[in-house]
Amino acid sequence: MGLACGGCAMPQLGRQESFPRPPCPGCARRKFAFAHAFSGFEYGAALATAIVRMKHGGRPDLARRLGRIMQDVVSRALTAKGGPFIDAVLPVPLHPRRLRKRGFNQALELARAALGHLGDRRGAVTHPPALERRLLLRVKETRELGRSGPDARRAELDGAFAVADPARVIGRRFLIVDDVMTTGATLNACAAALLREGAKEVRVVALARAV
Repeated sequence: MGLACGGCAMPQLGRQESFPRPPCPGCARRKFAFAHAFSGFEYGAALATAIVRMKHGGRPDLARRLGRIMQDVVSRALTAKGGPFIDAVLPVPLHPRRLRKRGFNQALELARAALGHLGDRRGAVTHPPALERRLLLRVKETRELGRSGPDARRAELDGAFAVADPARVIGRRFLIVDDVMTTGATLNACAAALLREGAKEVRVVALARAV
């Protein structure tokens, strides 16, 4: 996707390569709970169509294919600052009712596929951290947030996530995986839930970044 803000993964023009990259004007006005954000692609065109089909068309096979093309950005997220320093990878969880309705968690399938193919290319992470699918829980059923603004998203997500076993969080570093990052509210709420229970650092990565 080119150069992007290290704080919120928003594409940045006219910036020089560095890590962590200076915050963009948007995230400079708001401090996120996560330490760094990464995304593979800009949300739009054919990728947007594929993501919608994946989520709302019952296509876990698409999630696995999209996860495979996500391996490079997941590798970057794991190895930034000379890592890997990540102890576990977590998918953004779905509420149990939505999971039953959809039949699968697209974030879990993306993460599983990306981690499974990290060794396919030279220089990639050959021993990725474990994927822990039940550590982070969605305890509040939220409405679809696709057309909501930043304030509405934050309000809707208040209290939405919790940690299943706080003892497995204390002092550990996590990478959270999602399909799309729009305002960052969902990933921020996930990160905040982990940090409240004693996580040392949280990074986030999305397949696509809405701009």
